[in-house]
Amino acid sequence: MGRNRRDRGSFPATCLGKRALDSYYCIVNLPGVPVRDICVIDARDDHAANQALAELSRAWVGFETLYLYQGERLVTVLGNPGLGFAEPMPDLPLAGVRFATAA
Repeated sequence: MGRNRRDRGSFPATCLGKRALDSYYCIVNLPGVPVRDICVIDARDDHAANQALAELSRAWVGFETLYLYQGERLVTVLGNPGLGFAEPMPDLPLAGVRFATAA
């Protein structure tokens, strides 16, 4: 066994559960600093996750954009009203994605 390989038994069982894979999380982008932070959001649906995202936007003063995901599904892109939206990432499917500006 290689030096960097781990036995499967050493990984926590929660990593394999569907709930862990479908969690909501937010990628925080600052001007000139993409993916500054990743925040996990405890929410049961898109509506609750968007409410939590709005609260998070008030805590991250100076953010450029906040990308809200559920698993691999992009849910919302929130832009800073003082900065506008950053250039979209290439090859990003945007159908069904909610775009908004923070309050």
